[in-house]
Amino acid sequence: MKTEKTLKKVLIILFIILISLISFGGIFVQDTKFVKNIIPEYQLGTDLTGSTIVEFKVNDETNTVIYDKEGNIVEEEGEDTETKEEPINPKEILTEENYLLSKDIFEQRLKAMNVEEYILRFNKNDGKIVLQLPDNSDVSFISQYTAVKGAFTVVNENDEILLNNTHLKEAKVGYSNTESGTVIYLNVQFNKEGTQILKDITNTYIKTTDEEGNEETKEVSFKIDDTIILTTYFEEEITNGAVQFSMGATNSTEELNEYIKETSILAILLNTGELPITYTIEDMYYMMSDITVETFLIPTIIIGIIIIIAIIFLIAKYKKNGLLATICFIGYIATLLLIIRYTNVIINLTGIAGIIISILLNYIFTVYLLNSYRKEDNKIITQALCILIPAIIISVILSFAKWLNIYSFGMVTFWGILVTIIYNFIITKKLIELSNKNN
Repeated sequence: MKTEKTLKKVLIILFIILISLISFGGIFVQDTKFVKNIIPEYQLGTDLTGSTIVEFKVNDETNTVIYDKEGNIVEEEGEDTETKEEPINPKEILTEENYLLSKDIFEQRLKAMNVEEYILRFNKNDGKIVLQLPDNSDVSFISQYTAVKGAFTVVNENDEILLNNTHLKEAKVGYSNTESGTVIYLNVQFNKEGTQILKDITNTYIKTTDEEGNEETKEVSFKIDDTIILTTYFEEEITNGAVQFSMGATNSTEELNEYIKETSILAILLNTGELPITYTIEDMYYMMSDITVETFLIPTIIIGIIIIIAIIFLIAKYKKNGLLATICFIGYIATLLLIIRYTNVIINLTGIAGIIISILLNYIFTVYLLNSYRKEDNKIITQALCILIPAIIISVILSFAKWLNIYSFGMVTFWGILVTIIYNFIITKKLIELSNKNN
């Protein structure tokens, strides 16, 4: 029996060591010629990493347009043609109302792309938008697609517009598993008016055979801006207003993620609507953070010394139980940091403060736990829980805040307190119980 308890104690300690090695070191696997850490990176806020500033301006360029004598647009100049330079954004659409609508669409797209940390500055006089984003690998992708015009059209062979953004209801990403791999779809649902028009289109743009047996097809093209998604004719009537576009099929996880990313951005563009004004990137530059390694050096040293003193106090006062609690305390820090990484919590200065407070609360709870064994009084643990439970409720409320500083603090403390309760009851309490039963 004693051997079994000793084995359990050793296994718990080995588990803590393993978690600590993973959290503080990582898990490295071979990736082609290099090795990479498969543990997610910390999501750091712009106040720690710096940020990328992207300046968007209303496009002031012109397009060369050729008209024939009847006023129709043609591709080549001739004797009776007239060439004009026409602005991409005509003066009549450059209104404060359209500037504000463009700003709203920018923000809708940022939220749909799950960009949790950004600052958007807007000039209602000239429509200029300045976007401050975290400096990471997604900056180019976000800045590119945030400003895409997003004009959805269904056109016939004469470029006559049959359907547009006003006829859309919703776009979603779908998938199905087939023998050739996972197929990614863009599912487009039209509104009531669009459904009726689509029904008429599917009865008009079809393949037919004339009296001589020659086949004729009338086709339509589905486009976003100038990019054709699909050109097709219809073999049967569509009455439910739903169209499905195949975006690719693959067995490769990497390719699958790429297809999902591309299809998701198309769905976002369709769902957020067309920008009334065409924008272009005027400038993009990096703004360094005011916080450097030197800024953290002295506070880190002070906190490290405090933790060492606190650990020495545990071992000196509670002897063997204090040593075991210290091992568990280190495991708690490792576990909390792992959870923060896997839940993609954005860490900024307030988030760091949340980590420090969480570690402090865990230390206090550990002391309560040790005192309960010394005095053989379980009411002491109940008293500690009476402090932590209201604290976790407050942290949940803060986690719903729109201001990132409060959100970061709330999310970190939520996980910190939750891990304190669960971890100490499963690991610390069990380890001390096993140790005391061996005596």
